[in-house]
Amino acid sequence: MNTPLLFLIHRRPELTRQVFAAVRQARPATLLIAADGPMDDPKCRETREVVLSQIDWPCRVEKRLLVVNTGCKTAVSSALDWAFELCERLIILEDDCLPHASFFPFCDELLDRYQEVSDVMQICGSNLTRTAPDQSSYLFSRFGPIWGWATWRRAWRAYDVKMEAWPSVRKTRQMDIWCPEPFEAAWRREVFDSVYHGAVDTWDYQWAFAKLRCGGLNIVPAVNLVSNIGFGPYATHTHDPADARAAMQTQDIGAPLVHPPAVEPWLEGDRAYLTEVVGLPRSAWSLKSLRRRLRSLFRR
Repeated sequence: MNTPLLFLIHRRPELTRQVFAAVRQARPATLLIAADGPMDDPKCRETREVVLSQIDWPCRVEKRLLVVNTGCKTAVSSALDWAFELCERLIILEDDCLPHASFFPFCDELLDRYQEVSDVMQICGSNLTRTAPDQSSYLFSRFGPIWGWATWRRAWRAYDVKMEAWPSVRKTRQMDIWCPEPFEAAWRREVFDSVYHGAVDTWDYQWAFAKLRCGGLNIVPAVNLVSNIGFGPYATHTHDPADARAAMQTQDIGAPLVHPPAVEPWLEGDRAYLTEVVGLPRSAWSLKSLRRRLRSLFRR
């Protein structure tokens, strides 16, 4: 595996053991380990030992083991900042994101292919809607799940954990320009407001905001390559084990990869994400489609 791998861990040793078994099979040449604290917590110590005791292949190892607990927002965002100071590109896994073996070469190949394509900002491991166009191995989307993903330093430069640009953006109509569906713009405003004002302890919506501002696209595999096995009471945000996204099956992506004909978002896939993952009503699309048809008839 050519790309350095950043492994984010905290205090879930059993989940960490399962995911790290997949990492050991991939044998990354560079392994970065970032752990939130506190260091004297027995679960934190055990989780770190699970990883450090099982690095049994030749590789460069970099460690960032925090002494105190800083929380999801700070621990993950600062770990990514640290890792991108060391590496030009990364594959990122958290301790509850179990990858299929083909996830690693999938990321490797596409990190090479789109290295200089500034519109492409993320490669995803998860396909949460089970949709894909034609026979391509992946699609482009404006939405990018972070349950197993990869990106470049050049894309991460756009990230700001504080979202300092949000108040000025919020005063304009920019969100309506960025979001082709009005329901989406309203949903994003609500989310970004919550994150900016500190109501949610997270780092990933800030990444979504950075990509949105840049017009960034995400690569989504045609099949699901990463399963989130961490849904439950000890998760930070994903508490319901009955959630349809919990422990989804993974599949082999196949080789060689079949590349889409154009670098542009797939509208049907984005709508599936908004309805099935975000939970926006399907009636929003049918109503808008009806309005378009009526306008078209009047123009005639």
